Amino acid sequence: MPRTDTRAAERSVVIIGAGYAGVMAANRLRSSLTNEEAEQIRILVINPLGSFVERIRLHQVAAGTTRTASIPLSDVLHSDVRLLEGITVLIDPGSQVITVETAVGRLTLHYDFLVYTVGSLASNSVPGVSTYAHTIADAGGALRAQAAIKNARPGMRIIMVGGGYTSIEAASEIAEQHPDAVITLLCGGELAESMTPRARASVRKSLERLNIIVRSGVRVMSVTQQGMVTDSGELIIGDVCIWAASFAVPKLAKDSGLATDSSGRLKVDACLRAWNHPNIIGAGDAAVMPRTAGGHLRMGCAAALPMGSSAARTVLAQLRGVEPEPASIGYALQCLSLGRLDSFIQVVGPDDSPRKLWARGRTGAWMKEAICRMTVRALQEERIRPGAYKAPKGPRIPPRMDISAPAGP
Repeated sequence: MPRTDTRAAERSVVIIGAGYAGVMAANRLRSSLTNEEAEQIRILVINPLGSFVERIRLHQVAAGTTRTASIPLSDVLHSDVRLLEGITVLIDPGSQVITVETAVGRLTLHYDFLVYTVGSLASNSVPGVSTYAHTIADAGGALRAQAAIKNARPGMRIIMVGGGYTSIEAASEIAEQHPDAVITLLCGGELAESMTPRARASVRKSLERLNIIVRSGVRVMSVTQQGMVTDSGELIIGDVCIWAASFAVPKLAKDSGLATDSSGRLKVDACLRAWNHPNIIGAGDAAVMPRTAGGHLRMGCAAALPMGSSAARTVLAQLRGVEPEPASIGYALQCLSLGRLDSFIQVVGPDDSPRKLWARGRTGAWMKEAICRMTVRALQEERIRPGAYKAPKGPRIPPRMDISAPAGP
């Protein structure tokens, strides 16, 4: 695309996605610019909607405990960052342009640096999920699930699919709000497989107290109007089916010819730069770092927030013509809510491995709520104070390990 004289004096940073990683990247980058840099650098965020979604609260929306998990982006995004509501459908890394579908038509936009933070979405690879089940990976899905169970009659059968944190939190919240419903939690493997046996047993007891039926080792092969069909051929009948078994990522990077792993995540190096295209920086659920630097990372805001801040640091370094530093991202806690009055908080090492300390019950619930509030506050504080948000450093990388090696397939 030809560039005018005005554009030649400016540099554009386009951020695709306004989730935890995208908003953090935008705010950290803009607040880090000097006054002179701010005159020459334009930051644009592209997002389907004009709202920021607290995904860590979507299970509360599904249960009806919280009316909405959406916040106007103007409440969290730096005022100097432009917002364009639309869906990016293609990236042309050779020409450094993107194609965006908006309410007024298709636009083609130039970028000098592109930050890829498109996030994740519910996987619907199992037949019938998109037709007969409700997902809680986005605001719309959570509201539809809420409407389906809002007027739950005594004995209403609710089936929750998934043995991870999202399904456990949703099942607990729904059971607490609808004690007369019969809730069955189907786990393809073991319940909360990433937890220690002691923590898993504690969580299971909490679910039992809420009268949630937990069935492990049940693989769902399809969803029908009547319920779930398992790999053994059993039909588990349900009035409402909620799917929280797995996540997928948008196909934008793959469709644009960028290097991706087998799930479609953008492959980035330890500085979060895309392979063969260092002016494309990836962060959040839809980016994958080399195993030596980010093999311990899991999808979620605990990784998305620090990845977003690291993405901003990488862009800023390249804008200033210096080599960026590798991202170092670690963990401190695993947080699992079990309704409004119970939670399990596990202290972990930087590599997400469990430590001996943990908290649960009302103390855990208080800690979990404080952490949820902190995530939004961190984004807001970054608008005026770069570096206000601080995250644990990642695990120590052994000497001679190649942190720039490609991510796995």
